[in-house]
Amino acid sequence: MKFITYLITTLSLAAASLTAAEPPAILGQYLEAGKITKGEVVKLNIPVEFLKFRELVKQAQKEDPEWFKKLQEKAGKDNPIPPYDTKLGMTKAEYDDYVDLWEQRSYKRVEEGEVQLILTEDRAGEWVINVSGKGMPVSTLKYVTKTDQFESSNGTLKRIEDIQSPKESIYRDWSGQEWRYFDDGDLVKIKENIAIGRTGDGKYGLLIYSLQELSNQGKPLNDDLLMIRFVPKKLKK
Repeated sequence: MKFITYLITTLSLAAASLTAAEPPAILGQYLEAGKITKGEVVKLNIPVEFLKFRELVKQAQKEDPEWFKKLQEKAGKDNPIPPYDTKLGMTKAEYDDYVDLWEQRSYKRVEEGEVQLILTEDRAGEWVINVSGKGMPVSTLKYVTKTDQFESSNGTLKRIEDIQSPKESIYRDWSGQEWRYFDDGDLVKIKENIAIGRTGDGKYGLLIYSLQELSNQGKPLNDDLLMIRFVPKKLKK
């Protein structure tokens, strides 16, 4: 009995030591160090009817890329829906249906998608967002406070422009930070991203991880996207 009590005490102290340090502010604004946070792996759910209109838009883009590029620029950054134009190959009424269907997109939890997140210090100044279940790929990344970078088996993910995503964007209204690794190799091109942020209403946190690999001929070899929605740390008033 004494041994069991000693073992439990030792494990408790070890767990406490993992969270003794103050987490980096950039991660600590979303997750509390050492505290288990509930989350779920989700995917974007878009009405099937939307795809019919999307194909029309893709065809219009293929037929006149320069015109489409200028039209898309008018929509604003991160908005995939271009303003109406007769060259899109649909009537104004069809275009309105197209926009309405886009507004119906939602997040849907994947099967067995419930996960837990916990922010821990792996070693001095190095932090890991450990995620259970389907979110485990995120756990392989390590955030280095001194350099404000993530390290993965591929290399260093460097901080890029902060996210300020409008409500029209694919993931709706949210803001946060993002890091990217890119290797334009002779045989394989690799792009790895991780982003963390908060929805505009403050209700959810978002953790998005992606890994893409392309052959030098442009053939997809790997295209993984992992979206985790979680209950974020409350903002101080």
